[in-house]
Amino acid sequence: MSRLIRYANIDDAEILGRIHSESSKAGFKDIIPDNILNVVFSAERRTKSFIRELTEGSPTSAIVFEDNEPAGFISFGKCRYSNNDKSWTELWRIYLLPKFWGSGIATELLVWGLNEIHKSNFTNVELWVLEDNARARKFYEKIGFKHDNTSQIIDIMGVGLKEIRYIKSIG
Repeated sequence: MSRLIRYANIDDAEILGRIHSESSKAGFKDIIPDNILNVVFSAERRTKSFIRELTEGSPTSAIVFEDNEPAGFISFGKCRYSNNDKSWTELWRIYLLPKFWGSGIATELLVWGLNEIHKSNFTNVELWVLEDNARARKFYEKIGFKHDNTSQIIDIMGVGLKEIRYIKSIG
């Protein structure tokens, strides 16, 4: 098995959009209603978002390949919701195609991302996860992230979903 992680560029927008769409629809199936998943997480909509992000340069995204096949990605950048000092950054997302779930790729990708974040002189990382996403929460906790009792309600097409914040010191 050959694994490669590299930073994404504008030519990767469609790959990123497809991975985000497929992973979200599978991972949020019992959390977010299907009619909303199919709109908000359509491959076309996600691809447009990645074109914008990659053009603007924020957040930073990287793709992991397994035997030359795109398997997942990670994105990190400026904290979107918190007024943290300059030692903080946010892990915006980490997604794997469902067929790679449980393979260890996500752990390797997250450790790689945390190392890259640390190289940029950040010492603290936050991430937001849906409270009902038990699988993701368990994954983050296994890597050493701690829920700090901070939460917020986000609105997705009129549906309020509770997100909770996890933090980790990497300094």
